Amino acid sequence: MSYTMVYVIHSSRMTVNAPGTDGRPYVDDVALPPDLALLWDRPPPARRGPKPALSLDAVVATAVDLADADGLAQLSMARVAERLGYTTMSLYRYVRSKDDLITLMNDAAQGEPPAPVPGDWRAGLEAWARGVFGVYMRHRWMLYVPITGPPAGPAALRWMEAALQNFDGTDVPDPLRLAAVQTLNSYVVGEARLSAELAAAGAPALSYGQLLRRVTAPDTHPALTRLVASGIFDADDLSYDPDVELAFGLHRILDGIARLVGPADD
Repeated sequence: MSYTMVYVIHSSRMTVNAPGTDGRPYVDDVALPPDLALLWDRPPPARRGPKPALSLDAVVATAVDLADADGLAQLSMARVAERLGYTTMSLYRYVRSKDDLITLMNDAAQGEPPAPVPGDWRAGLEAWARGVFGVYMRHRWMLYVPITGPPAGPAALRWMEAALQNFDGTDVPDPLRLAAVQTLNSYVVGEARLSAELAAAGAPALSYGQLLRRVTAPDTHPALTRLVASGIFDADDLSYDPDVELAFGLHRILDGIARLVGPADD
């Protein structure tokens, strides 16, 4: 990563700070993309007068509940309207399309990140990573929301900010801080997706040990055959445990980040 581009979001414009030709930052004012404008330019709730019977927050919360229960593929404007007791057309006063609704859902479902842990970057990043994993386990449909760009919504930036603050007081260069957070996030998302898909697949007809005995042989899979013969795949506790699987890789990544941070002061 040769330089860091910092996006400062304000109202319906995006100020971009990046190195100029003379080495100093230059500033360019550009319009927010429509999906980000939808998140950043939401009108504040009315302070006076009676509350409306329906609100954008209620629409989004109901859509999240439906997606949690039945998945993103089953979500429709008609189902959200039915759950709320309104006509489908009435929802279009609040959102223009299902895509816009999913954008709002994805931001709302992220919630708040764990607070950084002052003076203990490792504990802070582990709590952060487990927090990300927890979000995806509660809202598995989020794993299938198309990625349209780097994180720039309100919730995504809160999570990024919380992760980066764990590096305060360390000498890790800024580009490596970003790279470390991205590595953690990519790993957690991968583990969350694996967990979700295994859960959806259900129990196999054969145990893994039985399956491997059917399809492996010493001449083609010598390493696997040795493990099969040891009985490791027949262990009673071989069932997939998302938390256990997450922990092993997470701790190895944190071990790698520790090399960037350097030895702790005595």
